[in-house]
Amino acid sequence: MAFLEGYLVGLGLVVLIGPVFFTLLSATLQQGQNAGLAVALGIFVSDIICVLLCSFGWSAFFQNTSNQYYIGLVGAALLISFGFGYILRPTPSIEQPYALKASNYASHFTKGFLVNFVNPFVFLVWLSIIGMASGKYGFSRQLAAFLTAALLGILTTDSLKALFANHIKRFLTPKVFRIIHKSIGWILLAFGLTMLYRVSMV
Repeated sequence: MAFLEGYLVGLGLVVLIGPVFFTLLSATLQQGQNAGLAVALGIFVSDIICVLLCSFGWSAFFQNTSNQYYIGLVGAALLISFGFGYILRPTPSIEQPYALKASNYASHFTKGFLVNFVNPFVFLVWLSIIGMASGKYGFSRQLAAFLTAALLGILTTDSLKALFANHIKRFLTPKVFRIIHKSIGWILLAFGLTMLYRVSMV
């Protein structure tokens, strides 16, 4: 029962549309579903580390407003740099497949990991989920099953996003793809500036 509940919670987090979604979408549209899945795996690993940190005595660290400020600054700088990168770089061709190398997979994995990990909001979400689940199950195997299932639920939805984005890619013209590519840059820039504003108010 705990596993099922956790998995449903993980699936339910699909409604949270943040910078990781647009990072995953961009990677898939540019370089195919494997690139998107590499981003999804980076997000998944970062979530695992978030859960472990929040579960084993680091909750006070991430709830500290001073620490949230510095984490938020790093996250804002990262998103702003990614946003300008999409805006200023020439739009890659959607008509020519891009042959992925091991370094490309590592790059996409790292990007997914960092965009997720340096977002203070991610830690606050996991702290609330862990708090809710521990109140029901205590610190037991059921809690571990709940959190494991929640992580798998998130991996499922992120993988489906990559597969779906790759499916619609065939219907995009170069002009539409160029608009989407630049729009993702502006969206990431907006997320970065918003995060910068929020941490400045902490």
